[in-house]
Amino acid sequence: MPALARGDEGRLLRFVAEAESFGGDRPFEGEFLTQLGRLVPAEWISYCGGDDPGHRFDRPGDEGFYSGIDWAAVMPVLEAECPILQQFRQVGFAAFKISDFFSRRELYRTPTFKFLFEPYGLKDNLELRLPIVPPGGKFGFDRGGRNFSARDRAVVEALRPHLVRLHRASKSRRRLRAALALHESTQAAVVLLEVDDHVGFASTAARKLLDRYFGKNGTGLPDSVTSWLLERRRAATFEPLRIDAGDRALVVELVDAALLLEERRSMPRLTAREREILDLVAEGKTNAEIAERLWLSRGTVRKHLDNVYAKLGVHTRTAAAAFVRERQLRSRDS
Repeated sequence: MPALARGDEGRLLRFVAEAESFGGDRPFEGEFLTQLGRLVPAEWISYCGGDDPGHRFDRPGDEGFYSGIDWAAVMPVLEAECPILQQFRQVGFAAFKISDFFSRRELYRTPTFKFLFEPYGLKDNLELRLPIVPPGGKFGFDRGGRNFSARDRAVVEALRPHLVRLHRASKSRRRLRAALALHESTQAAVVLLEVDDHVGFASTAARKLLDRYFGKNGTGLPDSVTSWLLERRRAATFEPLRIDAGDRALVVELVDAALLLEERRSMPRLTAREREILDLVAEGKTNAEIAERLWLSRGTVRKHLDNVYAKLGVHTRTAAAAFVRERQLRSRDS
């Protein structure tokens, strides 16, 4: 790739410094494309794909440039013929020009020129695809007159890592706002994961639970959670992570790119008789009915229940029954 001229280096530095303020949460629209056109002049500039699959964002003023195109008819031609699309499939993330593959004379004989370029006075196309998730983020530049130069390609190639950074930063901001909104409305214990399971955001409730069960880990995930994530993906299992601590347990579930944390009460150690009586309480049986069923006195049933209440940390048979029902529901869900 040719070295950039000193003037281009200065313009690129200014563009990169200001670029984050152009588009906000959608960094590759509007003023961003206008300013990009001052670095690489073209009749038409657009960005498509990425976080908005199937959507294209044109430079302000270019919106109606291709208004007469029947894309349903043209796209099969481009898919079959366009060498840039073929290079993207083979090489991946780079900048290519139509003039890399066709001379002007050869271009004039192609369906791409007949259906797409000629009606709009275009002679060359430069495209840059970004290595982002979801895939497909692509900048397109179309020009009439002179072909795109090696300098034009060098400029967009030099911009590529900065464009990737802008995309990731805007995506993180959107996810952060969504997490904050969720946290404010539900006080949810949620951790949003970035690439390689780095923490993009952790709600206050989530950070407290992580510190309580794993100790202070700074801003990262505890090693045991990271190991569980790796094993979960390797084994394609959906089992949550459970960390028991006395009468409480932390349950961690992976949902898309987020961890949901929930603290649950653990079932305390009950004797066989206590568990038997508790199950009957959950069925709605009275002390008299339980005594008759188990051949016990009512006083013995009452004494066992007092022990159960103390172990569960509850004071009524309704609360004890609710504890059992909650455990049954969680067992079914998991």
